[in-house]
Amino acid sequence: MKVLVLSDIHANFEALEEVFKFVKRNVDFDEIVILGDYVDYGPNPNEVIEFIRDLKGKFLLGNHDHALLDSSERNMFSDLALRCSLWTEKVIKPENLEFLRKLKPSHRINDILFVHASPVDPLWHYVHSFEDAYEVFRTSQARIIFVGHTHVPSYFVKYGNKVAGGYITAKYVKIRLLDEARYIINPGSVGQPRDGISLVSFGIYDDEKREFSWFRIPYPSDITKRKIIAYNLPMALVSYL
Repeated sequence: MKVLVLSDIHANFEALEEVFKFVKRNVDFDEIVILGDYVDYGPNPNEVIEFIRDLKGKFLLGNHDHALLDSSERNMFSDLALRCSLWTEKVIKPENLEFLRKLKPSHRINDILFVHASPVDPLWHYVHSFEDAYEVFRTSQARIIFVGHTHVPSYFVKYGNKVAGGYITAKYVKIRLLDEARYIINPGSVGQPRDGISLVSFGIYDDEKREFSWFRIPYPSDITKRKIIAYNLPMALVSYL
């Protein structure tokens, strides 16, 4: 089984479309898992959710999605995130809000856990450092843990008592997953990368070959930038694209 793993689309419709154009031409997959955060920061929350609704897959709830359902979540937001969430609240369609209401932030299949942030806190815990990774491995016994939330493609591997890993910066990277090790894998962000590399990031997990591959591809970000300006969203958002 091959699983297409996406995360943090953040209302960037052009980036999402480019992912599926690319995989249709270049990559086979059997299942889709999206780790949440369909809304905020980008200009097309409705178009993104409606695109997702037409797919067959497992879709998780992200913290930005949850903030539309429970406004108390916004207490954790930066000023930029808050302004975006309030804008999204004004434009989101009721049927798309209802779609989000049905989602959960984590999903487990046998020894594989899919979660928006991490098992420590499915909506909010960031996995940036080795210390974060140790905490995740202590919290969950899943062999492979797929996470999003940081917007940075990365992985951590626990072999015995040691944890190693790092960030993914190349346009294509593939790793072999050892049966005797445990992994935390972040496919990166489709809609808003935060490592200074303005490329869409996503991945493919091949269960049969025990491999995970990261892909980083360009998309027509100028279109997204023009929409951000036209919709009077914060100009700071343009710098992330």
